[in-house]
Amino acid sequence: MNRIKRRTFLAGGAAGAATSLLPGLSMATGTRGDNDQVLIYVFLRGGIDGLSLYAPGSGHPDRGFYESLRPSLSVRLPISGGNAMLPLADGFGINSAAAALRELWTEGDLAIVHATGLPIVNRSHFEAERFIELGTPGATVGLPPDQPQIDGVRTTSTGWLTRHLASATNLPSTMTMPVVATETQVTLSLTNEPAATTLRYPDDFDLALNTFEEQVEDRLTSIYAADGSDIGIAGEQAMIAQSLIEEVFDVSNKDYNIALGRPYPIRDPADPDSNLETISDKLITLARLIKAEPSLGLRIAQVDYGGWDDHTVQGSLPQGTSGSSGNYYNRLERLSLAVNAFWADMAGQFDAGQDRRSRVTVIFHSEFGRRAYNNADNGTDHGSGNPMLLLGGNVNGGQFHGEWPGMSPGELFQGNDLRTTNDFRRVLSEVLIRRQGNPNLGMVFPYYYNYQPIGVVNGPDQLPNYGPGDDMTSDGFE
Repeated sequence: MNRIKRRTFLAGGAAGAATSLLPGLSMATGTRGDNDQVLIYVFLRGGIDGLSLYAPGSGHPDRGFYESLRPSLSVRLPISGGNAMLPLADGFGINSAAAALRELWTEGDLAIVHATGLPIVNRSHFEAERFIELGTPGATVGLPPDQPQIDGVRTTSTGWLTRHLASATNLPSTMTMPVVATETQVTLSLTNEPAATTLRYPDDFDLALNTFEEQVEDRLTSIYAADGSDIGIAGEQAMIAQSLIEEVFDVSNKDYNIALGRPYPIRDPADPDSNLETISDKLITLARLIKAEPSLGLRIAQVDYGGWDDHTVQGSLPQGTSGSSGNYYNRLERLSLAVNAFWADMAGQFDAGQDRRSRVTVIFHSEFGRRAYNNADNGTDHGSGNPMLLLGGNVNGGQFHGEWPGMSPGELFQGNDLRTTNDFRRVLSEVLIRRQGNPNLGMVFPYYYNYQPIGVVNGPDQLPNYGPGDDMTSDGFE
């Protein structure tokens, strides 16, 4: 079969498959719409130390407390010298490794929300990640009078992004690849999302047969299309994804994401530590998918970038600086450069293409922060309150949002951590309502009743709907 004709056939079949597979098309009520916003959820696994990302600077009333709590220069950000923090606003400064992020702040596209976190502190990586990604940490304030206190639900079978897609009524009914995780497996946020495609290595979608590859692909597609079972539907979706990925990527080239001539921090195949550059690979993958519109219809993506669990010699400054290992510094610099390059890519600077920044919102989130003080091993232990960063064409950037909790002994949570002053669901809910156009918070974040916008993104407000979705019973919420 002619290759172009085969792909044309698959693209047509993809529309029908996406209509049947996209959650919410049968559950959600109301007229389908054409919301074109792309939400990218970047999870910084390991509990990034927010106080080594940005901190009180010279003249800030908490600078003295910060320095006394963090005498180790492997952890503390300096206010002078070659690696001095770069000024932001309100007396705060950002790590010099994040200079590329500061550019986005200065341009007004990057914002920071102070001291976000769980409503009930949990310092276990696995527990905190689970509560956040499932979106079910319970509630401490704003409960209806007849509602008992909920400390958190661990057993729900869907993630918060899954339930967003299930409850959104404004998405096109025919999207071929609306949901992508740039990982080797589906993330907890997308648990039981049938439309999710895992896309860590696009070349894995190539059958890599020496002969008869197209004939095999055609036959598999026909077999799956004729099978109305869940296996058949999943198989057809896989073959559709395989064909679409071939369109976007040259999967025969194993270095398809080496963006020569572009300012992404490039991974070097000859470098044994090249795995540290994977954040570039993932963002380049998403950039290509977004620019493939309207054929793919990407709306939701999750990116993981871990390695932030710095209990020993954290290395917030470059290696060799006051005994610093440079681990944190290097990772933050790679992240900053990759994100800056991705944003330039969205602006069309690399290919003189369309400016897509107004369609994209990127959220940077971690399961918790670190202790306000460094430990005896020049690292930091598990804490609570931590910043969330938001990047987007409709982000109110170049400023902080939310309440800074303070660092005096009486202001620290249990004398150890930055106090959480902003429930993480408040920030995510604002993005869902103002950018994604989904006010159904009761389904996305059950037991979260007291939403008030914090002002971090622009967009029309809607009255939150706190009612549960029709499938809440099956998920164990009732």
